[in-house]
Order: sequence, then structure tokens, then C-alpha cells
Amino acid sequence: MKRITIIILSCSSYLFNMKHVTALFGALFFLVKLNAQTVIPMVEYNGVFTISCEINGMKSRMVFDTGASKVSLSNSFCEILLDNGYISQTDFVGQGKMITADGRIVDHAELMLRTVKIGDIILNNVPAVVVYSQDAPLLFGQSAIQMLGEVSIKGDKLYIKDGQGTTPASSTNTYFEKWDAKHCSYSNFTYGFGWDLPQDFKWEKVDGQEKHSVFRAEEYPFVAFVNARVAAKDKDLWTIFDQYTSMAEELDKMIEKETGLLVYERTFEKCTLLGHHAIKTTFKEYFNDSRYEEPKEAYAEEYTMIMNGYLMTIALKVSKDVYDAVDCSEAISRIFKGFRLTVKH
Repeated sequence: MKRITIIILSCSSYLFNMKHVTALFGALFFLVKLNAQTVIPMVEYNGVFTISCEINGMKSRMVFDTGASKVSLSNSFCEILLDNGYISQTDFVGQGKMITADGRIVDHAELMLRTVKIGDIILNNVPAVVVYSQDAPLLFGQSAIQMLGEVSIKGDKLYIKDGQGTTPASSTNTYFEKWDAKHCSYSNFTYGFGWDLPQDFKWEKVDGQEKHSVFRAEEYPFVAFVNARVAAKDKDLWTIFDQYTSMAEELDKMIEKETGLLVYERTFEKCTLLGHHAIKTTFKEYFNDSRYEEPKEAYAEEYTMIMNGYLMTIALKVSKDVYDAVDCSEAISRIFKGFRLTVKH
């Protein structure tokens, strides 16, 4: 308030000089605009961040999940909303299937939430799903996040710039990150990881192709990326190794049927990565879609582990024609060696 008061008082000395008055009020508007952001406190619970919000007026706390495509409600929470009149049968718009963070394919109901309130921001007509599970986590997903405008996370605060709660944002940064292009070094302080890529390659950071991608860099013939989704209750992937591998194979079949993407020669093995139990997967894939004039094939190697409350997949893909013609094992090893843990801010 002191800074604004000084500017307003200064206007009196330039009363007859409209250029100065205009400039000063422009500066005043800039200061107000600069501070036009909503700050939402977040609470860390079991390694994930939760926020306070209202669903059609019903107060709740949800996991802020950038990897969830939609707002997700548990069956038990939905029953509470129905019993107390916060939603009705007319709010439901259909049914479908979804893939959970641990690879399970589950049925769900689709509905439209009239309002979702976060802080002083009210989002209207927010698509959501109800998972047929009594203890499923409540997720504040992308169907709501994209309506907020430009958002960022730093520490235990969610910053929403000029939050209007109207239409999806064209540019959304939902994590605090740093990319050093000169040294090919990436750090993500929300998810707590970094990746120092070999500097003898000319890596370019690009947007991820999946909703839950948090990092992607390319340098022919390599593509390096990290996906992150809120983890299930299981803290050790080794304990669900058999379920994980069978679900992955079922998922391959479903994706092939829906998109034509063919995954073959897939192998799984238990391993450790940076002290965490992980599952290493290698496979080859064949895809033919509108992005390419000719069908493409790639060799992929990835590590999946639970870290900081998230199911993390660290992956590297290589063009199959190069992989078949040249021994890429040393280069692949060097690239993965650059993956590291960082301190969450």
C-alpha cells in the first residue's frame, strides 16, 4: 500500500502535465497487475500436495494432480454429494474407462460439476469422473487446472496468475522447473528430480506429448522424457511386480486396438534406481499415424519407480533403424546416468 500511495500523491505535482500523469497511472496499473495473482496454500500429505476447495458448495480437500486428465471423485464422496443434494442424477453425462497411476484400467462415471471453487476463484461446468472405488483419492486434475489460467508451484504455495475461472489456458506451467540449455541440465523442484544430459548432444527441450509428461528433450536419434502421476498406496513396486506387468500387457492390447500402436518384444525386470526399487522395461514399438509420412519404429528403455508420492517413469527412446545399425548401449547408459534427485522446493 505504501508504494501505491506514493505514486498517487506524486500525481498532484504533475497535474497539468498529462503525459506524466498518464505515465504514472500506467505504472500504478502495472503494480496492481503485477500483484494480480491468487496464492493458495498447499498441504503435503504422504508425499503429495493437497488443496482446499468446494465442489458445488461442498467443502473438501483434493490432491493437486497435474497428471490426472480430469477432476476425479471417489464413489463414497459422490454418494455424500448425492445424499446431500450437491449433485443430482441429471449431472451425470456418461460412462467410460480410465487408466490409474499404477496401470489399472477401471470403470468410471462421467459428470459435469456446476462449480469448483478454489480460493476466490469459481470454475463453472468442470468435467469430472467418479471412480467406482470407495477409497479412491480425490484428484484436482487438468479439467480444472486448465481453467485456472497460468499457474505455478513453489514450495507449499500454488500461484494462480490472473485467475478468471472461465476458459482453459493455452499455456499452463504447473511445476517449478529450470532448464539450462547451455549445459543441457534440467531440474524440476516440484517432483524432486533432475536430468543432466550429455553435452556432446544438442538437446532441445520440447513440450511433452502426454498430459502427464513433465519433461521431454530431443536430439536425434534420442528422445528422453519423464512422466509423473500421483502414486497409488503401494510404496514398493516390487510388491506388485506381477500385477504391474500383466496390466502393462493388457494396456498394450487396448492401445493397439484403439490407436494402432504396436508394442512388441517387451521385457520386465526388477532393479534399483537411485536407491529406489524400480521396474525396468524394454520394448520396441511400431506406429503409423498422421504425424509421419511413413510408419516409424523405435526401441524404448524405461524405469518406473515411486518417488516423492508420484509414480515416475524415466524413459529413453531411440529410432529403431539407428538402434539396429549401431551399438547404442554405451550412449543409453551415459544418458540415464545423468538422472538425479533434487530437493523439492
